[in-house]
Amino acid sequence: MDKKLFIFDMDGTLLDSMPLWRDFDNNYLKSYNITPPGNINQIVASLTLKECADYFISLGIKKDSNFIISEVISIVRNEYENNIPLKPGMYKLLKELYLNGHTICLLTTSEKEYAIPALKRLGIYNYFDAVYTSSELNMDKRTPGIYKAVCNKYNILPQNTTVYEDTIFAVRSAKGAGCHVVAVYDKESSPYWEEIQKTADEVFTYS
Repeated sequence: MDKKLFIFDMDGTLLDSMPLWRDFDNNYLKSYNITPPGNINQIVASLTLKECADYFISLGIKKDSNFIISEVISIVRNEYENNIPLKPGMYKLLKELYLNGHTICLLTTSEKEYAIPALKRLGIYNYFDAVYTSSELNMDKRTPGIYKAVCNKYNILPQNTTVYEDTIFAVRSAKGAGCHVVAVYDKESSPYWEEIQKTADEVFTYS
C-alpha cells in the first residue's frame, strides 16, 4: 500500500466535543450579560478562536481579543483534559492507518493548549505526525488553501490526501483543494448532512 497523507479534523470528527461548544457560546455571552443571537452556533461554526473573540467584542464584550482567547482556553481546557470522548470507531481507524505506515496529522480551528492534552489522554497523540491549527497557519477552513498548505508541508499532492471532516464548509474546502474527503456525521451538522454526503467522496461508517 502506497504511503499517503491523512488529515483529520478534531471537533465533531475525532472528538465528540461539539455539545461543549454549543452550550459554551451561549453561556459565555450570557456571563457578560449579552443575549446571544438565535443562530450563534451557525455563526461561529467556521470561525477561528481569534475571529470568535472579535465577534464577541462586536456583540458588546468590553475586553480585548487576547483576554477573551485566554479566558476561553482556561474554561474549556479542563473539559478537554478530563471529559471529552473520542467518537466511535476513531481509535481503531487511527491505529490501522498508523500501523500501515501512513502519515496522519491533525488540522483544527481549536488551539493546541487544549487539543494536545485531549489527544494524550485518549491515547492517540502518538499517531499524529503533527498538529496544525488555523491560528498558526493564519488560514481558516473556509478556504481550500489551508488543506493545500498542509499537503505542501509533506510534499504530497492533494489527490493523494484523504481528509476527514464533519462540517459542510470544511468538506467543500477540502474538496476544492482536490483532496479525497470522508464525511463524518455529527449531530451539530445534521441540518446539512444531506449536502455533506453529496459533496464528500464517501461517508465514514462507525464500527
